[in-house]
Amino acid sequence: MAVSAPYLAKIKRAVRLTSTAPEIATELWDTVEECRADLIRLGLSDTVVNDENDVHILDAVKRYARWRFAADPNESVRCQEEYREKADELRRSTGYGV
Repeated sequence: MAVSAPYLAKIKRAVRLTSTAPEIATELWDTVEECRADLIRLGLSDTVVNDENDVHILDAVKRYARWRFAADPNESVRCQEEYREKADELRRSTGYGV
């Protein structure tokens, strides 16, 4: 599914990027798509995962992006754990799993 410009801007802000280079937007787009695919693989409904108005999914995508863009190895591990916790929480929540 497409990633809207406002949604991409939220993810860009979450990872503290200010560059306007098109490569950054492409990388962020790919990261959002990777996260969505991972959430679906983990058992979340594709309809829910692709809903850009769901704040819980947005939170998971932000956590995933912070993990993938972390420069510090310790921060990367922490962000990965936060993403996995959120994904598992969503997977067990009513209305998110398939």
